[in-house]
Amino acid sequence: MDTNRHNEPLTPYLTALIEVKARQLVGKTGYTQDDIKDIEQDLTQDLLERLPNFDPAKATLNTFADRVVGRRICNLMRDRQADMRDWRREAFSLDEEIETDEGSTARHEFFSQDKVDLRKEPGDRRRLERENLQMDMSAVLEGLTPELRRVAEMLMTQSVAEVACELGIARSTFRDRYLAQLREVFAANRLNEYLF
Repeated sequence: MDTNRHNEPLTPYLTALIEVKARQLVGKTGYTQDDIKDIEQDLTQDLLERLPNFDPAKATLNTFADRVVGRRICNLMRDRQADMRDWRREAFSLDEEIETDEGSTARHEFFSQDKVDLRKEPGDRRRLERENLQMDMSAVLEGLTPELRRVAEMLMTQSVAEVACELGIARSTFRDRYLAQLREVFAANRLNEYLF
C-alpha cells in the first residue's frame, strides 16, 4: 500500500464524485448553495485522511472513495440534525430566498404541511421519525458492497433462517459471513437498535 498516495492530487473521478455529492446535500438538513465549497473541502479532507487505508486487494480506488465519501455524507447529515447543532433551531425568515440547483426558492417552499403540523399531531411526529430513520438506513445501505446491501435488503422482509436458506448456506455461516459485518456497520452508524 502506498502511504504517500494521500499527498498526490485527487483523480478527476474523485474530484467529480466529491462535487456531485456536495451538490446533492443542498436542500437537505439545512444545507444551501453557500455550503457547497465547505462540504467539498470537508469531503476532500476526510478522503485524503483515509486514503492510506486503501487496499487495492479489497476494492478499487473508486469504490473505496465512494464508500468513504458516502459515509462522511451520512455523518454530516446526522451531525447536522443533532440536537445541540440542530439547524432547525436557528431563527430565520420563511420568506428568505435559498439558492438551489433549480434557482432561487423561498425557504417556506421546503416545508411540507406535515412537518409544519408536527407540534399538533403526535402521529405526524412519528411519521417524521420514520422518515429520518429511512434516510439514515438508505445512507447506510448505499455504503455497503452490492452483496452485503442485497443481504440487508432481504433481511428487511425475511428472517435470518429464510435468507440463509435462499442463499443456500447454513445459518451459522450466514451469521459469520454477513450478520457480523452488518452489525458492525449499523453500530458504527449509531443504528444499534435496528440490528438484525
